[in-house]
Amino acid sequence: MPVYLYTALDSHSSKSLEGRLEADNFRAAKEMIRNQGQIPIRLELERQDISFGGILDRIPVLRDLKNRPAGMKELNLITQQLYTLINAGIPLIESLFLLEQQTEHRILKATLRKVRADVIAGDSFSDALAKFPQQFPKLYVNMMRSGELSGELETVCSRLCFLLEKTMALQAKIQGAMVYPAVTILVIIGVILLIMIAVVPQFQGLFSSFNKALPLPTEILILCSHFVLSFWWAMLIAVASSAFWFNTFRLGKGKELVDQWVLTIPVLGDLLRKVYVSRFIRTLATVIGAGVSLTEGLVTAAATVDNLVLHVAFDKARESLLQGGTLARPLEQTHTMPIMVVKMIAIAEETGRMEEMLNKAADFLDIEVDRAVATLTTLIEPLMIVVLGSILLGVALALYIPLFNMSNVING
Repeated sequence: MPVYLYTALDSHSSKSLEGRLEADNFRAAKEMIRNQGQIPIRLELERQDISFGGILDRIPVLRDLKNRPAGMKELNLITQQLYTLINAGIPLIESLFLLEQQTEHRILKATLRKVRADVIAGDSFSDALAKFPQQFPKLYVNMMRSGELSGELETVCSRLCFLLEKTMALQAKIQGAMVYPAVTILVIIGVILLIMIAVVPQFQGLFSSFNKALPLPTEILILCSHFVLSFWWAMLIAVASSAFWFNTFRLGKGKELVDQWVLTIPVLGDLLRKVYVSRFIRTLATVIGAGVSLTEGLVTAAATVDNLVLHVAFDKARESLLQGGTLARPLEQTHTMPIMVVKMIAIAEETGRMEEMLNKAADFLDIEVDRAVATLTTLIEPLMIVVLGSILLGVALALYIPLFNMSNVING
């Protein structure tokens, strides 16, 4: 953020004061000086010497690491604090100043300072937030805008806190479910590499002294060990290249294909589907409760789901509403949601209790997610034992069969 040097007159004592401050622009800097009860006389941009931090800011990758956006945890914290301050009757501008002083996240602190300066300059709170999409998602901005228009900013902050807490809990569940398979795969790969690098070469020296033909499984195991020891660099390049191209394909033209494939994975696909639908339903209930129309709420809620297959289903539901149809019918036809959730949405449309029924549907899906995580964990444990056991048994047989054969020859 630019740093300005200024000279100002104190409106009470008429004394000349000098100082420096950070602001988004000249206009914001003048407003900050006036808010301090001073009259700006001179204002100029401070010349900044080249520093190590400035050099880092010129390197894109390092700049992104240094300027890491605030996470959902920090966003939830400042929203809770904003709710508390507004509920206590503190004006918005003063509340933003207190939030800026309270937060420890460097980027978020600077962002709140800019937001406060824009609000002082005459922008609405939601418009000021919308200038920083990396810090404040579109859902967050739209919710705050609805709170401003309805005069219920306090209520909207409370709803956002509830939504963010539920979203973080859901993310923790899915991360916990993904960690176990990842650790399992790493353990299996580690065991295989240890055998190829440390165990097989020891036996190879022993086999070479026999001067006998080795069984086919043993020959294959020795060749694999040779390949790992001689071309480990090629394996690393192959793995890195495969990961890069798969990620490029997943984020590009192949995203729909990958998203469809992910949902068809046994157990894991069902878990991800329930997580996506739960996030969508919970977000839709929150935005509707904040006064957003159902059609606009569908767009906002769909933006929280990173799966093109489900996006198609949500778009069909929105088209049905725009054409005068129902929400439940197209969702049922796409087979993307549990039938229980579809029926609850249909009841909500009939009774007019959309927000209440959507929250109940989201609670139901959260329970289903817990069950799916438990099922996944239960299935992985025996699968890991079977895979590791099979690998170790195959290696043991390949290594010890030649020893058994040599022992029979010696004894015979």
